[in-house]
Amino acid sequence: MMMESSNGGVEKDFHIILTKGDHIFKIDIPVEIPFPETRILEFTQRILTVFDLPIIFEDVEDKLKEFVRRENFGFLSSETNVEESKLEANILELEKSFMHETLEFSPPEVVGDDEVFADAYHSLVHSPLLVSLLRKESALNSLIRESFRKKGNELAELRGRHYHELKSAVGQATQNGTTADTSALQRLHMEEEHMVTTRWESLIESEKASQKREFRSWVVHTYQDYYIENAEEQDAGGAGNSKKNMKKKLSVRFDDSLMISYRDETGAEGGSGEDSYIQESFTIHLGSQLKQTYNIRLLCCNPIMDFLRFKNESSREISPQRLQMAISLYSSDLSGIVLLTDTEPNVYNDDSVEKDLNELTNQTTDFHFESLETQLKFYNQNKIELKPGDFLLTRHSNLNAAHVVFHLVCNQGSLNRLDNINSRHPVILGLRNILKIACLNEVTTITVPALLAHEMTEGMTVGWCSRRAELVYKCVKGFMIEMASWGGAEMKNLQFVVPKDMPEEIFHALAAMLPNIFRVSNPLRLSSSSSSHSLQHQSSH
Repeated sequence: MMMESSNGGVEKDFHIILTKGDHIFKIDIPVEIPFPETRILEFTQRILTVFDLPIIFEDVEDKLKEFVRRENFGFLSSETNVEESKLEANILELEKSFMHETLEFSPPEVVGDDEVFADAYHSLVHSPLLVSLLRKESALNSLIRESFRKKGNELAELRGRHYHELKSAVGQATQNGTTADTSALQRLHMEEEHMVTTRWESLIESEKASQKREFRSWVVHTYQDYYIENAEEQDAGGAGNSKKNMKKKLSVRFDDSLMISYRDETGAEGGSGEDSYIQESFTIHLGSQLKQTYNIRLLCCNPIMDFLRFKNESSREISPQRLQMAISLYSSDLSGIVLLTDTEPNVYNDDSVEKDLNELTNQTTDFHFESLETQLKFYNQNKIELKPGDFLLTRHSNLNAAHVVFHLVCNQGSLNRLDNINSRHPVILGLRNILKIACLNEVTTITVPALLAHEMTEGMTVGWCSRRAELVYKCVKGFMIEMASWGGAEMKNLQFVVPKDMPEEIFHALAAMLPNIFRVSNPLRLSSSSSSHSLQHQSSH
């Protein structure tokens, strides 16, 4: 018997005949179709309980399962009414969806050129070809610096000529009593200078693009020569031939004509490259039970021109900083820095930190990532509205002490005027989010502005600086303790940077606060007399 159900289904009688010895049981039970197969076990138990059947449990369950599957299939087939012409298309669509959602059927991941280059570079950096790789990179960068030097000389010569021409024109205008010729000459000078600047910028950008292609091709081919072909020859040939081939692979030729020695802006050629800014370092322990060890450093410098700039390096002398940054570039030991920026980061804004950073990064070719201007253009094109506490992230391979730059958005003027902010301020919360992203993405060394400012202003007294630094210290300490619940990499080095023009007495006051806020690791020193006294005191008890 079949009846319509209230929820759109139908009721069908489940007929079952069971035998137990001489006893025969005939039962008709109404079952609502479609019936969930997950309820078969429960429904079977209800049948046995209600009818008090002294029969084997599996018999009822098997017969009910067969009935439900047969009736569910019949009901769904009658309800679907799919045209035979569309049936094949529906099957193909279902198969496509299943294969798209199942990992087993997913197509193999396509490895792009960037991944191939990154693997090759990382392998060469950790091989005997490291010095050749860095010399190649530094030599190409020397060519870019040489182009900037020629550009500066030509502009200086042009401005000198403009100065004398304008001085002569002003003298004639004074005699004639008119300034029309002077204004026209100034416009002509501006156009001429603009043309020279544009021409040099175009040449430099073209040279950078060419160098990037050349360097990437050189890295990949050198990797293939050194690793792949050498491995094949070792498998095919004997041990003696392999040693000769390996020796041949190690002697990579380097073009000495590319090695241009240049004079650094900060000092004489070559130089020691030592940091000239004052700093204090500490080792601390954080955590109540499982303690973690961190290195903390307080620096007094300009974060861009002093901290992020490589010191006095040439193509003949590879600096230790350049070596360290290259080795850790594609690793789980990255470095980052937090820079404060306006609500609309722009490399053309004279007052923005991005302009100074852009000038620094443009001095050399970034062989791994896009330029700063290109990376920031992505956010501007997508018209992302930024508010204080938000941050942008850019990647770089030609900076000292930072692979990643976190551009923390804030209203710098308003932030400097505030005498006392709390831990719920948007910029402090933004700093917490930066530390979390850094921890989850293997950034183990990070540099933070201790005063949330890059320059000293008139209102930054000793008291103001102490209160602001204390807040940043305590908040960062809390965030570091919280890192244990975030997972990811462990932060190893934390650096606080203060403005370069900060008075030395304020710097030492801020440095003295660190041991009080953070738990500094101090060794316990015991003299022989005190140790023996302690042992005698313990033995007497």
